[in-house]
Amino acid sequence: MNRGRAIEPSPRRARIVAVAASALLIGGGLAACSDDSSSGAAGAGSQECITAADEFLQPWNELPTSLPASPPGGYVPLSKPAQPGGSIVFLASPIPSVQDGAKGMAVAAESIGWSSKTLNFDGNLPDMLVKFDQAIAEKPTAIWVQAFPAAGMQKQLDAAKNAGIVVGMTSVADEPTSVPGFAAVSNGPVTAEEIGELQANLVMRDSKCTANVAMFTLPFPIIEATDNAFTSTLKEKCPDCKVSTTLVQPQDLGTPKTASAIVSKLQSDPTVKYAYTVIGNVANGVAPALRQAGLKDIKIFGNTPDADSIASLRDGTNAWWVNQNPTLQAWGLIDSVLRAIDSGAPHPDGGHYPLAVLTPENVPDGTGVPALPTDYQAEFEALWGVS
Repeated sequence: MNRGRAIEPSPRRARIVAVAASALLIGGGLAACSDDSSSGAAGAGSQECITAADEFLQPWNELPTSLPASPPGGYVPLSKPAQPGGSIVFLASPIPSVQDGAKGMAVAAESIGWSSKTLNFDGNLPDMLVKFDQAIAEKPTAIWVQAFPAAGMQKQLDAAKNAGIVVGMTSVADEPTSVPGFAAVSNGPVTAEEIGELQANLVMRDSKCTANVAMFTLPFPIIEATDNAFTSTLKEKCPDCKVSTTLVQPQDLGTPKTASAIVSKLQSDPTVKYAYTVIGNVANGVAPALRQAGLKDIKIFGNTPDADSIASLRDGTNAWWVNQNPTLQAWGLIDSVLRAIDSGAPHPDGGHYPLAVLTPENVPDGTGVPALPTDYQAEFEALWGVS
């Protein structure tokens, strides 16, 4: 089933999210859920809301079996086969999902006869810029940066353009500007807003449009795009739903501070039965902390799970995750670079990424984060004209 096309364009999704000089690199976490009887819905909300959410989510009741084609997705064959002999440098932070993405990028590059190299940095902007300068000096065909907004690296983007290098980005709210130079974006603002709208409809359906949601978020532009789409969809479509927002500091991820803050928030308002952890790392340690606090009726959900998050689905202690496998994302970023080179024009995020709504009932067996569709590598190679 070609299910990546589920969400149609909307004015909200089309707007450009303001860019700040912040960075985001995504991972995953552990969470807990309960059955429908403890969803916090005392009866049901607006029947119009319930019906609309059910209709919206119909295409998401099955997992994707192919990359979404055009229209509306952008996964169509290149005008000519990708040329071998190129090279790409990936600037990678220490976050495990980013390192997994770098490994996936190397395999994708090899499939088209390109060499690849990963330059690791410490996760902070100054060190990333040092590695960016190093990458430019090596004169590759392309450089890839994840999550750092363009405003913080304009000097390097200008230098890459002057050197004839194509720069691609993922998990940013920016729009690409030129080829060569900042040429391609994948998993960008359109995809971010699609995820927010999808999550809002999942909450509405699960709660029968009565959810009181505590959202635990991070101060990054790309996440802000998802947050805004989530909250605005609830405000527009679900008059009986409520949402509050708690900001988590990036330096607190993976520490007891985050879990403690989440527990405190949920204890302060017993009517909150949904905890939206915007990325998996925000949920690290939350499930056991909730159990210790005696909070057993909270449904935790989020985006971009890691292996721990998926394990929690498999053992039935999570509500749901909107899946974005980091290795598949790496193939998608290579795809966006190739499309910019192929067309000679900037390739923005077109949305309709092959997302999957994973639940305890449909999560595939095995270990780690599923990559769906399962044959994505062969599909990408066919699009790129790989023999």
